[in-house]
Amino acid sequence: MTHWLTARHAVTLLNVFTRSRYAPYSDAAFVHENDELSYVSAMRLREDELFIRRIKEGLPKGLKNNLQMLDLNLKDAPIRLRIPLDRLCDTPVNSTDPSIEKIRRALTRQSELGSMQALVLPAALGNEIDHLTVREAAQSFAASIPSAFYEDLPYLATHTTAMTDLEVLRTASAERSEPLSEILCSTGEFAGEAVTRKRKLVLNYASQIDEAAGAVISNFATKYNGAERLWANSRWIDTMGST
Repeated sequence: MTHWLTARHAVTLLNVFTRSRYAPYSDAAFVHENDELSYVSAMRLREDELFIRRIKEGLPKGLKNNLQMLDLNLKDAPIRLRIPLDRLCDTPVNSTDPSIEKIRRALTRQSELGSMQALVLPAALGNEIDHLTVREAAQSFAASIPSAFYEDLPYLATHTTAMTDLEVLRTASAERSEPLSEILCSTGEFAGEAVTRKRKLVLNYASQIDEAAGAVISNFATKYNGAERLWANSRWIDTMGST
């Protein structure tokens, strides 16, 4: 996001499954069961807002308003689908899941407003069900505008099927005559500085991510010399280039 913002693009972060009870590194366990959903959801919203503020801190004053967050306030999979945490990567997308249509309506609205000239969506590596659901909802938009898939972390670094999932995605895209190309997005920082900055941003989510997970997520960028890797369609390459 910093890469695009400093290039003077406007970025809207669509925050999808924000109603949750998942905050394993917080004090939520001490909250009454009836209050847990609202307590955790509010805590996670504060973390999202802090993330946005810290991204904006490094931007010139004239670019700070180019980053917006839109909260869809949808229930995450354990609540929405009534599945345990250990089934998050083993549950297929339900085509009748009402959240798919709600995500599509939000994207349609952004398109109608003229604020969706390009789209970045999850590759869903590791098959985490909420990531899969977002990808399913957004796939039809990706077929018509410049689009790129981001690599889901920590799943790419830790999940046994992640690399296979990436190849499946690339193969399926090629079969639809929508081949994906590797691109690297960098802020121009030295690799070590970029990794350190990413780690600080990741650890803003202190209720969900501990030091070990933060290190896995941030250190993965060393593979790309501090950059972030995306998989972009031909419209993205033609419009925005390979960086």
